[in-house]
Amino acid sequence: MRLSRRAALFGLAGLALPARARPLPPAGLPPLPPDIAVETLDVEGVALRLWRPPAPGAAARAILFSHGANAEARKYDELTAAWAAEGHVVAAVTHREPAQGGAAMDPAAAKAGWRRRLADMRVAARHLSTVAPGRELIAAGHSYGALVAQALGGACVLWEGDGGPLPMPGVARVVAFSPPGPLPGFIDAAGWARLAVPLFVQTGTADVVPPVAPSWEAHVASFEAARVSPRWLWVGKGVDHYFGNMIGRPERARDEAQAALFRAAVTASLAFLEGRAPPEQPGDVTLTVR
Repeated sequence: MRLSRRAALFGLAGLALPARARPLPPAGLPPLPPDIAVETLDVEGVALRLWRPPAPGAAARAILFSHGANAEARKYDELTAAWAAEGHVVAAVTHREPAQGGAAMDPAAAKAGWRRRLADMRVAARHLSTVAPGRELIAAGHSYGALVAQALGGACVLWEGDGGPLPMPGVARVVAFSPPGPLPGFIDAAGWARLAVPLFVQTGTADVVPPVAPSWEAHVASFEAARVSPRWLWVGKGVDHYFGNMIGRPERARDEAQAALFRAAVTASLAFLEGRAPPEQPGDVTLTVR
């Protein structure tokens, strides 16, 4: 199924201009793992959740994380805490995004929102350079945030004025959970072919998000278009856009079958970002390495 530019822009409105994230009640989020500490910071006007393990290991990286639409950094604690538990320093951004209010997308506002997301990530990167100096930098994200991470790694969107040099200096790898498919007038195969660093892409056979991903295979587009090596593609049978509400929607009921596969995906992402060999995966997972 091919998207028209109008359909793609309508879908992009939901990705690029979500309603402002509201604070969640304490009962709405799962408890943090024991012995894992997180700081909530305001850095240059950007809200960060900073995970700084007490004893980073030799393989420790500094990870920048960009959330998806209608979300905030706290809705990804299951993922960012898992990375921190392995010794990595993680800065998860809550982006400065205006309320959309259900109106049709304003292209100028969408472009401004894109540039603002990139600017937020640059603020987080500067902060990471002070708290985790010398650590290899990983750009990571989910959904629209996954495209932000890919842009930091060199993927080129079709809008001009992206708010700074790309790829972001220092980014060594990209971890993209459920990145969007091609969006006419915004991102296409040629843009993903500009990726300059190794890439990890995660999706699942229930990861359908009309109209930006009318089939789950749309999420594979960046993996297929990229020319970098290594690049990994993780596909979970029955995994949806929110990993059974493990990420992005943790206040909703959790799908325990997907939760088990989520742990496998985290294990694979850790191996990738640390530069290790692909780990063994469950039978319901296909891991492709090129």
